[in-house]
Amino acid sequence: MNNIYLIGFMGTGKSTVAKKLQRFLPFQVVEMDEAIERVEAMSIPEIFEKKGEDGFRNAESQLLSIIAKENNQIISCGGGIVLRQENIDTMKSSGTVVRLDATPEVIFDRVNRNDKRPLVKGKTLDDIKKMISDREEAYKNAADITVDASTLNVDEVTSEIVKQLALAGRLN
Repeated sequence: MNNIYLIGFMGTGKSTVAKKLQRFLPFQVVEMDEAIERVEAMSIPEIFEKKGEDGFRNAESQLLSIIAKENNQIISCGGGIVLRQENIDTMKSSGTVVRLDATPEVIFDRVNRNDKRPLVKGKTLDDIKKMISDREEAYKNAADITVDASTLNVDEVTSEIVKQLALAGRLN
């Protein structure tokens, strides 16, 4: 299978990079959070409010298992997709997992003003650092390729991903 899964903490640029990658690869872009909102007929904050994080994670895992059955997709995953081993297994068995990384300071600056991110609403930089630290091992275990997006612009990140995919023999 030749899907490309973009993972990483919120604010690392997964959605933006997914759209830019589509210019290089004839793949369909799938935004996991948008798809979950359509399926659940609620916004992400509403899902968290009504069903809790576990309800959101269940919806995320169910959707991923459906998406993974298709080919030629660039999937922009939610930041917590790696919190369940079953999700990591699904991604690895159906494509290449590309981790976008960034420093906590860069992430904090990017997500600090966004009300659509219930897990970081009202959080401090130290809170963000802890959340990233708690997920670090899962991100490392899931990723086939890692690109640090802290100081690169979207074109540079996209070029680096394409280069690493080619070097790894992951582009057909």
